[in-house]
Amino acid sequence: MVARHTMLLALICLLSLGCAARAADAEPAFAREITGQAEITVSRGKATRVNLTDRDYRTEWQGQDGAYVDIRLPDDLPCFGLSVLVSGDPYSLSVQAETPFGWQAVDIPGERFNTQYIPLPGVTHLSIVPSNGKSFRLMELRLFSEGEPPKDVVRFTATADKSDLMVLACHPDDDILWMGGLMPTYAGQLGMNVQLVYMTARFSYRRCEAMDALWHCGVTTGPVFVGLPDITDPSYTDAVAQWGGLTEIGRKIARVIRQCRPEVLVTQDVKGEYGHTQHRAMVAACNLAVRFAADPNERSLRDLPAWEVRKYYIHLYKEQPLTLDFEQPLSAFGGRSAFEIAQEAFALHKSQQSGRYAVAVDGPYDIRRYGLAYSTVGEDENHDGLFEHIDGLYELEQTLIRRP
Repeated sequence: MVARHTMLLALICLLSLGCAARAADAEPAFAREITGQAEITVSRGKATRVNLTDRDYRTEWQGQDGAYVDIRLPDDLPCFGLSVLVSGDPYSLSVQAETPFGWQAVDIPGERFNTQYIPLPGVTHLSIVPSNGKSFRLMELRLFSEGEPPKDVVRFTATADKSDLMVLACHPDDDILWMGGLMPTYAGQLGMNVQLVYMTARFSYRRCEAMDALWHCGVTTGPVFVGLPDITDPSYTDAVAQWGGLTEIGRKIARVIRQCRPEVLVTQDVKGEYGHTQHRAMVAACNLAVRFAADPNERSLRDLPAWEVRKYYIHLYKEQPLTLDFEQPLSAFGGRSAFEIAQEAFALHKSQQSGRYAVAVDGPYDIRRYGLAYSTVGEDENHDGLFEHIDGLYELEQTLIRRP
């Protein structure tokens, strides 16, 4: 009897080891960061190489007049991935690697963003050089060994040419503070194509913070930055005028709508949350943009096919109100809720941690509350999701609805 029990125990152990091995095989082998093992030198320029590895987005190195960054690694530690944070124009740099066939340019796939991940062919000597032969500016760089990049490494390669949900925010962090449950729920958990659009971002480091936060929320399409100026405490009239007037602002938003073709559009509070005049100007212009985007006779947009969003929601809007559930556990985030992920994402906006505002599921800025401002598919009846009356997407959304 003891022998039989011993054999059974051995068999169970073998089966357990086999299951563990299969589970390990299923998990991706993550790359190691090897930045600390690299010798990084800068040919010349403002500041020092320390600025490239201090993990502070507000410090940068600026190379001028053909300056470059040279990176060497030990022969037994080849580099398979480079993450760079570019200040200013993300197309201002290129990467070259020393190979057995001499120096060769490294292909950088997809669209360029201020945070860029560049796959490398396993090299120990590479250089970052200006693509225009003149200058570029770097905030950070990180190097990785072979394997899947760590989960915190942002890897956007394109914006969406067909999105399920578009979230329009005035500044980086407005999307998280006022609408932060949307991204973990619809992108991270449901896998929908969620496109973020920001009207203004004065500094490159704020763009990079926004991308860190979006990636943390499970968004896989790169954000659009419209590029309007950020003005400190303007009057409403000045805010509208500095952006070119409501009609012009509306056309800019409509252009992005036509480019990204969302089924549902969501934006901020009509009153600008706490009264921020640029927020108010954006929402007023967005109301025009929905009509401009759908009008095939809109002259300024004739280079793009017309696109009519099916539904348009506004945060805290009183008409046809909807309260979403952002407090249920999400399997994509290990059981953490969309609210918790939004709180974590806001913490990644490190330059905005004054303590004045926080992500909330109660109070005046409740991220769960929206209202339907426009619809081509009828009014909401069940009031249990953004995609009601939109076939396919509503059924997907319903997989999250908790039933009594």
